[in-house]
Amino acid sequence: MSLNIKGIGSILLLSLTVLLSGCKDEKAEVGAAAPALAAYDLQGNQASLEQWKGKYVYLNFWASNCGGCLAEMPALEKLSKEFGDSIVVVGINTDKDEMNIQALLDERQVSFPNIRDQLSITQERYQVIGTPTSFLIDPQGKLTDQYIGMLHEPELKAIFEKSKQKG
Repeated sequence: MSLNIKGIGSILLLSLTVLLSGCKDEKAEVGAAAPALAAYDLQGNQASLEQWKGKYVYLNFWASNCGGCLAEMPALEKLSKEFGDSIVVVGINTDKDEMNIQALLDERQVSFPNIRDQLSITQERYQVIGTPTSFLIDPQGKLTDQYIGMLHEPELKAIFEKSKQKG
């Protein structure tokens, strides 16, 4: 039995419909529960906010062609080490698969966790329209703040300090 192109197209459309119907229409809202991540770590494993439950999470959406994103990285790296007991920095890369972000992270000596959002589902849930855009999530999983644009080290440190005091 062979399927024609129309039959294969119908099967693919049906599969996509079933797949998408299982996705929640989550949208980020300060004061509400943080939307789930639909992204993978650099080893190809599904990432989840549950990995960091009990700590503040600073989600940082970034792209390799974003000057502000790259300029923030050294401060985020430094602060992630300084405040690692109370807050975890998680980079969410928005580049396509072809971009070798591991090489870029190695070159910049970035050790905080980074995940990929190639399908842009997480960006959509968090309503990210440009990078860098960051979010602060409390230890209970509630979205507490949103930051649009590049932040300098003193601004970032103030955010991290406040989180430490609350935690």
